[in-house]
Amino acid sequence: MNGFAARIGLTSVVLLVLLRISIGWHFLYEGVWKLVQPDFSAESYLLVAKGPLAPMFYAMVPDLYGRQRLQSMSAKGTGDSEISAECYLTAWRSFKDEAVKFYAMDETQQKAADALLSQYETSLKEYLRDHGSAIRGYFTSLELFEARERAGTNGAIHEQERLWQEQRKLWAEVRQWLDELDGMGRDFQAGIWALLNEDQQQKGLLRRPVHTAGLLPIRLPFAQTWMELINFSVSWGLTAIGICLIAGLFTRLAALGGAAFLTFIIMTQPHLPNIYPLPPEVVGHFLFVDKNFVELVALLVLASTAVGQWGGLDFFVYWWVGRPILRWIGWVSDEAPVHLHAADAAARVK
Repeated sequence: MNGFAARIGLTSVVLLVLLRISIGWHFLYEGVWKLVQPDFSAESYLLVAKGPLAPMFYAMVPDLYGRQRLQSMSAKGTGDSEISAECYLTAWRSFKDEAVKFYAMDETQQKAADALLSQYETSLKEYLRDHGSAIRGYFTSLELFEARERAGTNGAIHEQERLWQEQRKLWAEVRQWLDELDGMGRDFQAGIWALLNEDQQQKGLLRRPVHTAGLLPIRLPFAQTWMELINFSVSWGLTAIGICLIAGLFTRLAALGGAAFLTFIIMTQPHLPNIYPLPPEVVGHFLFVDKNFVELVALLVLASTAVGQWGGLDFFVYWWVGRPILRWIGWVSDEAPVHLHAADAAARVK
């Protein structure tokens, strides 16, 4: 309310600063942990999303059901279909061509790289031929599942459980093939690396995806696929929010950013009645409100106060940068600032 001012005691100020630092530490540790884990991926979290918004989070995972990497097409001269993995072949050929230029391979190395690519192309085709029947059966089951999913359920828990379990079974089935093909691609890249001499290896690894599914329209220095971009954003976003909250720098913005992230988390795992799967009892019992929701409210409280100026760098940002700008545009007057005095144990909040 305009003109309304409230005073809070020094104890409240200290506790709000402690709350800010505590939440900041939580975010910082989560972010740093993800940064140092080479295999971290937000994909596993997105795939356990539940509730009415789950399809939105599943859509963030590129080629979730393997339709791009395991394409089914009609075989020439027959009525049968065959499985093609052009996403892998295209990526491997592109990697080989880039490696030849990047490492300035000599003629002998180029011939060896061509032979290695031919070997892996043959291995890929043999693998798809050996597993073609099972993969075609998987796609048939996938079509039936999607038809049942579109038809909807009657809301009963056992119906939700049946669809959930069937979905997980399909993902596990296709994942075993995709993981093996991804591993084949990584082995191919390692084989190209083994062809290089010591001087060429000094240039470092040429990091490229092993397939073309989910590629960004523009190659970025820190991400080449949509999932890499999500992983980068989550890891560095959490780290930045944590640092800013601990240091009291751009605190309101950091608190709102943390609240937005927690809103995202709550949307993936809403604690609503009659939504399968139910949370395991070991984590407690919730109805709407869980620990993420509580921390979200705490961040909104921090965003509504000047806690960044109480024992934080926002004090200097405001008085050295923000206030001169506000004075220049006429939004504040030149009257002397109101200081916080430990003697009167009070702080001013607007």
